[in-house]
Amino acid sequence: MPVRRWFGGRAAALAALTPSALRFLPPDLDPRQVEALCALVTGAGFSPDAYRAQSPALGAAVPDARTAVLHLLSFCGDEQVTYPLRLDPTGLDTLTRSRLWHRRGRARLAASLVNAHLAQRPDVVADPDFWAEILPALARVGRPYLLVGDSHSRLYRRVGLQRSGPILPIHVLCTAGSAAGLDNPASRSGYGARLARLADALARAPAARGLPILFQFGQVDIEFVAAFRRIANGEHAFDETGFETFCDRTAAAYGAFLVRWFSGLGPVHVLSVFPPALSDESWADGYCNAHVLALEDAAGDRTATAAAVAALEVPSLAERTRLHRAFNDRLSALCAREGFGFVALFDALLGPDGTVAPRFIAGAGGRDHHLDEAPLRAPTRAALEAALGRRQGMMQGMVDRMMDQMRRIVRVATA
Repeated sequence: MPVRRWFGGRAAALAALTPSALRFLPPDLDPRQVEALCALVTGAGFSPDAYRAQSPALGAAVPDARTAVLHLLSFCGDEQVTYPLRLDPTGLDTLTRSRLWHRRGRARLAASLVNAHLAQRPDVVADPDFWAEILPALARVGRPYLLVGDSHSRLYRRVGLQRSGPILPIHVLCTAGSAAGLDNPASRSGYGARLARLADALARAPAARGLPILFQFGQVDIEFVAAFRRIANGEHAFDETGFETFCDRTAAAYGAFLVRWFSGLGPVHVLSVFPPALSDESWADGYCNAHVLALEDAAGDRTATAAAVAALEVPSLAERTRLHRAFNDRLSALCAREGFGFVALFDALLGPDGTVAPRFIAGAGGRDHHLDEAPLRAPTRAALEAALGRRQGMMQGMVDRMMDQMRRIVRVATA
């Protein structure tokens, strides 16, 4: 195409966009592709009207359907974004087959659409047809991985970049999920039963063979469940021996669940828990989390629970950090014993005093039990890429050794 015609077509496409659309046009998207890409996104189930209706402010900033799609394209790289969506698998397949935008852009977009759908319809993970439809589509633009965990696992919902292409998260969120509760049929959350159905669906979906599965549970247990057990038992003084016993039982139950349902799938990886983030001053307030109260405190009396939490003897932040590391040691031993991968991201998040580095809790200032999302992007993405790459390398090494052995057998047989 002549240079003049190329620039002329681009200029005409830019001129056709409204000021609001231009504001959200991704800088790496050719404006001549906007209309076709908008059609593909809506064909995958995206509703501009539902997207705009999420808030009056968003509706004002995004006045029309085209701008809504461009807004999504601009922010789908933020892995925490969610929005109303009912995914159309055929449309997703068409989107990932296209050559519009670049591969990583389509990867970010496809992962965002799938995760928005899961946030609205979490039980779809029990349907083998769901996996049969979405996994081949995602595999065209990257390497999907399944991420399962409590609210802390959101920090691992990353689109990374390996030599073979992007890695794409499929996030099964179990808010306030307990590691020990997974193996308890009477658990109020029902997460264990849901994940058992997930495992059954994956086992029946040939497309899921070899799908990496990463689990992050345990932080809720050692930070919340242990405290509520102490309240229920009237144990106001902190007993480290009793806490260690609790951690042993939690890790054992967690491991038993993973072995029972997922050891034949995978490869399976277990993610370490993070360092504690609540300061000594804010510990009691931080424990009165509404969703955790709903699962752990049957009465749901926030005032009474807050008073009971305030009466507990609490280890210092430094001591709690040591106890978290010891729990990770249990998870590491579990993985070594069962052949799971272990992703350790703990010491890299500590500051000079041995507790969580201030930059990872600057937003909440120690008043939230979650670490800040923005500064965790780089370390969690690097940990994911290293873990998935390492497993891929291990598998390739096994294949290479098998091929060498077969070649030796052939040489002996033909000598």
